[in-house]
Amino acid sequence: MEDIVQLPISIGALTKAIDGIMKNRGYVPADSLVGRTIKMPEFSKKYCGNKADKWIRLFIFDQYPEVDIQNGGWVVNPHWTDKGRRTIIFENPASEWMEKHRTEIDWNAKLPK
Repeated sequence: MEDIVQLPISIGALTKAIDGIMKNRGYVPADSLVGRTIKMPEFSKKYCGNKADKWIRLFIFDQYPEVDIQNGGWVVNPHWTDKGRRTIIFENPASEWMEKHRTEIDWNAKLPK
């Protein structure tokens, strides 16, 4: 049988110690954006003020080709294809890019008729 030792330790100190261990081992918090992918509706809502998909494709994906995964960016299939491939967005790099470039985007631009 194992010997058990009981130590009085505050929850705060224990939490801090566990957080340090998790960070050192490279664990990602559950609410982290790292590794998350999102679809266009969520991207529009969280990062584009509920702009239409067509608006996002024209004024972000087309105006900034560096966001395309083929150019080292964070969006897969920025446009629908004949095969109907869905657009996939890697949220962490998208979030960082949007924050960095938010003032460069013409948020008042209108879709052509």
